[in-house]
Amino acid sequence: MRIKLTFVSDKNIVIPLQYNYLVQAMIYNNISRELSDFLHDQGFVINGRQFKLFTFSRLQGRFKISGSKIEFTPPVSLIVASPVERFLRELAEGMLRNDNLNICGQRLMLTSVAVFQGFEDVDFSEEVTIKMLSPVVAYNTVRKSGGSRTIYFSPWDEWFSELIRINLERKYQLIYGQKLQDGDIRIEPLGPKDDRYCKVLEYKNTVIKGWNGIYKLKGDRRLIKVAYEAGLGSKNSQGFGCFEVIEGLRR
Repeated sequence: MRIKLTFVSDKNIVIPLQYNYLVQAMIYNNISRELSDFLHDQGFVINGRQFKLFTFSRLQGRFKISGSKIEFTPPVSLIVASPVERFLRELAEGMLRNDNLNICGQRLMLTSVAVFQGFEDVDFSEEVTIKMLSPVVAYNTVRKSGGSRTIYFSPWDEWFSELIRINLERKYQLIYGQKLQDGDIRIEPLGPKDDRYCKVLEYKNTVIKGWNGIYKLKGDRRLIKVAYEAGLGSKNSQGFGCFEVIEGLRR
């Protein structure tokens, strides 16, 4: 399930170019304290790994970039997706009730909430074409004596699809309470490697490398559904891995 939130403001919205944390904070500030604390401090845990089970897009609207700032001309929209219906319900209701809705101290007014009902497994083909609404991230952490090093992969790397599959199978187990049997999924970029689609973003002083662009998802419909609702790849709750299906839905 997902929702599209549309905002207006009395003037243009000027925020830092690295704004993922600001959007995430706005989300947490508009759900109940109980749910916010749970997601922020714990989340859903499997094999020692934490998942928040939500993702969101980049802000959508007309904008221009000047130095380290980005200036949006209202209206501005945000898509938030999650398999946890309570989370999306609280978020929509919280923002509708909030008379002091703001980002980076700039007042926003919520003008509409569009609710997109969730799809069933059979609504997806076994091959869908997707467009990233926020960059997809796949990484591995190598631990050595004295510290660790994070390695980010590109969609053209052999390990990229494998990390995507492992991540989605863990999410599936969290959502449905059982392991997926005989599931598989591959992600294939459409077109040659182009570093213009590589986005290096900063979240709380941590550099994250992800990829925009258009891709084919091939494989188990159940995993495609999980990716659509909970996010593709890693770091979804930090604003990564949200996509739209542009071809391959049966409806």
